[in-house]
Amino acid sequence: MAIQKYTNFDAVNAKTENEGKYLQAEDLFIVSKNEFEETDFGECKYDVMEVSVYDVNNNLLPQKSGNNVAYIKSNDIGNYMYSVTNRSGKKELVINYEKLLNTLGFRNGILKINLNFVRYKVGSENELERVWIQEISPSREEIRILPLKTKFQNTTEKNQKEFDNINNLNKDFKYYKKSIFDSLTSFENNFLEKIDSVLETKFGKDFFNVLKKDFGLSKFPDYRKKIFEDFKIAVQYYLTNKYYDITQSNFGKPSEIRFEDCEVYDFTTISNDMAGILFLCIQTNTKNLKRRDVSVKSSPKEFLKVETQKLVKDSVDAFETPVKLVKNVFQPEKITIPTKKEEIKEKEIKIDIVPKPKPEPIPVDIVPQEPIKIIEPPQIASGIVRSGGGGGGRVNSTSEIRNNLQGIDIGNDRGVIDGNREPMNE
Repeated sequence: MAIQKYTNFDAVNAKTENEGKYLQAEDLFIVSKNEFEETDFGECKYDVMEVSVYDVNNNLLPQKSGNNVAYIKSNDIGNYMYSVTNRSGKKELVINYEKLLNTLGFRNGILKINLNFVRYKVGSENELERVWIQEISPSREEIRILPLKTKFQNTTEKNQKEFDNINNLNKDFKYYKKSIFDSLTSFENNFLEKIDSVLETKFGKDFFNVLKKDFGLSKFPDYRKKIFEDFKIAVQYYLTNKYYDITQSNFGKPSEIRFEDCEVYDFTTISNDMAGILFLCIQTNTKNLKRRDVSVKSSPKEFLKVETQKLVKDSVDAFETPVKLVKNVFQPEKITIPTKKEEIKEKEIKIDIVPKPKPEPIPVDIVPQEPIKIIEPPQIASGIVRSGGGGGGRVNSTSEIRNNLQGIDIGNDRGVIDGNREPMNE
């Protein structure tokens, strides 16, 4: 770690200033408040004092451990740094440099010592809790880090929680605790007595008279003050690792470690627990007030299901629809005939008639068939008279008739005579 990184290095090197600055003097006024803030450095387990030693030429010197930088943990910080009160009554931190240099292996010489007061926010020297450096900026003044995922679930969850706290800008518990105490004090001084006027505005001017009549609460301001005092004390015990249940005999005694000042906790959980404490304080201080007995052991007869159904039926039957009777008397002398005929306006209505669809012929496949041949059996006759020219004729024999019939072929509706015969008429 080079000592030349400070913007006021020349002043530090000339021993006119003993505090290194990272910003230029013309830019420092933007973020500085020119005020001193009390610190509890060394009390948190994550506090580390980073020590590096230089010679007169500002060269970084190796230490007895072989490292160039020493990390003094919170358990050992008290051996070298003390809290004292100066002549003006302000607290200051005093560091025993001689003892610190001797521990690092330096016994004599002209040395420059550089101290950085660090509080771990993510990662540590533990191999399982180290971080992965993903990217380094070109200026080598910024890095992008990622948590390591280990095979130990507890360590992985711890690493992820530290990154989430940084991402959500969560503060250490001690800041939340101080803010809660300040808020309770401010509420007591500025808003506690205004509860009366708020209740009267919302429920009416006779609200406190109703409380006195119905619940026997004649001194509401005393109840209000007592509830708030119990609530404030219970919250203080809750935040300082003491038993905070106002109904228990161990109220106010040390309990298990619930919170640590340098740890980060979910503020929503703390807020919900405080709401439960307030409810318990209200319930405890109002348990002696009168209360209306509204317990019902059995339903009254008029609220039973059968009785209710009867009541509904009777109500329906008793309901009558109002009827108004009007008599019409024919009085011809009062009949008037209108002189103007009412004009009836004809409105042309257009109706679209859809023509009836023409039937389409259905195609039928006709398979041609061979003609059926029918052969009539021979007729038995004594003879056929064939007319000749005049009145003569002759009779053929049966064999001759049979021979003549063998040449006849009958088709669909007609018979065709082969040979010398003419077509037959129907």
